[in-house]
Amino acid sequence: MSQHSKAVKALSAAALALSLTVTGCSDTSWGAECGGVRMPAGVYINQVLSAYSSGLGELDNSEETNPWKNTVNGEDFTAWVRTRTQDNVYSYFAAEKKFEEMGLSLDELTQAQIDYSVEAQWAYYQSTYEENGIGKESFRKAIENTYKRSAVFEAIYGEGGSEEVSQEELLEKFNQEYISMDRVSLSFLTTDGTLPQEDIDKLMEKAKGYQQRIEKGEEIQAIAEEYQKEQEEEKAEDSASGTTTPVENVNTALVLPREGSSYSATFMENVTSATPGKPIVFEDDSSVCLVIVNEVTEESEIFLQNVDYLLSDMKSEEFEQRLIEWGKELGVSFNSSAVSRYEAKKLKITKQ
Repeated sequence: MSQHSKAVKALSAAALALSLTVTGCSDTSWGAECGGVRMPAGVYINQVLSAYSSGLGELDNSEETNPWKNTVNGEDFTAWVRTRTQDNVYSYFAAEKKFEEMGLSLDELTQAQIDYSVEAQWAYYQSTYEENGIGKESFRKAIENTYKRSAVFEAIYGEGGSEEVSQEELLEKFNQEYISMDRVSLSFLTTDGTLPQEDIDKLMEKAKGYQQRIEKGEEIQAIAEEYQKEQEEEKAEDSASGTTTPVENVNTALVLPREGSSYSATFMENVTSATPGKPIVFEDDSSVCLVIVNEVTEESEIFLQNVDYLLSDMKSEEFEQRLIEWGKELGVSFNSSAVSRYEAKKLKITKQ
């Protein structure tokens, strides 16, 4: 980073610090206030912990184990966590305010989900939270806030929302970024390495036979079940005779990202160039693959199962930034005594 960039970032940070409304108060039972509503200290500390945890996942230097000696996007970790904490507070108040303004409510089912989430997580993390000043009621408020912001998100971007994202847009995103397929993998790996080439050739012949049967109308799921049964029978026979068997590796439904997949380049090249609905056979690094790439439509089960994820992936970052901006417009004031007392570095679960 150039000295000019560093100077600009320092000036920006200073300007931000001066723009915040900070209230001096020896009472540290609350961390911030908005419209006469005070954020309990436990809820504020939760925002600090959230900021700290987020920062750990974005450290610039993976070799530096002490986060306080590290940076995030070139910014000192301590300063980054402070800013993220402030943004979390803005986002919290904005979600509460928008939830109220939109006339939203949490139904009985959602309340039950909140109750379950609180009890389940509290049972596991109680000692950690209490050691850092977060009581169960504060923890519940934090959980409720996540459900409220989800409700606001849906009211804006969901079906019938003020800025509804259409099914067509979501489907386009799915097909641009993901590929759905059914696959049968005929592995040539063994517990000792790989099968001889002549046995691999036999697997290729078997796969091509399966391909022809599918082209004549058989379902790939039935083929997969047949091969699975054969593998189990061979494994039982080989175990009895003491011989080595191929490692069982049979899969059917599979959805992969078109970029960044952990599957081999050979596998991805074959499936991304395949014609939807037509079975293909090819040899991968560890198996002979029989694959049918699926044509995904708005009625496809795999699409309908992932609508919420696709919407979140498309709009969550934008939504979070909007919450922060809305929060900054609400006149939030911070309790300087609480901010100082509950600095991330002073909490008990952080790395020093």
